[in-house]
Amino acid sequence: MHRFYVETPIADAGVTVTLSAEESAHAARVLRLRPGEEVRLLDDENLWEAVLESVDPKETTAKVTAQCPSPEAPAQAVLFQGLPKADKLELIAQKGTELGMWELWPVEMERSVAKADKADKADKKRERLSRIALEAAKQSGRAHVPEIASTISFAKALNRLDEFDLVLVAWEEEHSLPMSHAVDKYTTAHGAPRRVMIVIGPEGGISQREWEQLKEHGAVAVTLGRRILRTETAGLCALSVLWTALGEM
Repeated sequence: MHRFYVETPIADAGVTVTLSAEESAHAARVLRLRPGEEVRLLDDENLWEAVLESVDPKETTAKVTAQCPSPEAPAQAVLFQGLPKADKLELIAQKGTELGMWELWPVEMERSVAKADKADKADKKRERLSRIALEAAKQSGRAHVPEIASTISFAKALNRLDEFDLVLVAWEEEHSLPMSHAVDKYTTAHGAPRRVMIVIGPEGGISQREWEQLKEHGAVAVTLGRRILRTETAGLCALSVLWTALGEM
């Protein structure tokens, strides 16, 4: 079933909503949909069933018929991603969205080869990543479109770690605590976490100094196994482990 994003949260079934010009054009010109066809709408909070009332490249409308069961995971998982090279962030944004990521924080770390872009270029890159996340959310049946944050410094990211119930650091120097065991241990002691931060280093990994600073903020070092994963793979693996430990997979 085709899915469309609406910018304003839907109050309840029975209302009629108007798709954006971009979504309207996609429905009319690309998909060639017709009035009466069933679609789904995501509004960043919920997923809804709807029926198209009118289809026009400039203004397509749909009547909301019912709210769907929530497709979202039981916790908000934010990916703290050490800034990688080239277009790896595009893969992480796309696949992370499919795997239930709530937000993506690109972070410039000590061993990051790539550096933060200047303002104009950074805005364009963030806009592209947000578009990739939106399309991935629609494809995978999400209700929420992950926010792609602007690239921030390691120090600024550290200052926000108190927003999270559990901070897990995939660190190659940790060999004894599997990530799934760390999640189980937290859940047994405190119940299921609401906000989880997953810290992934860049291609060069996380430095000892960075780990010590993370540890001071209550982070827990975990292993994702005996194999060294690429930075663009590690976060996706970690999301899968998290959801398995929380009974989502």
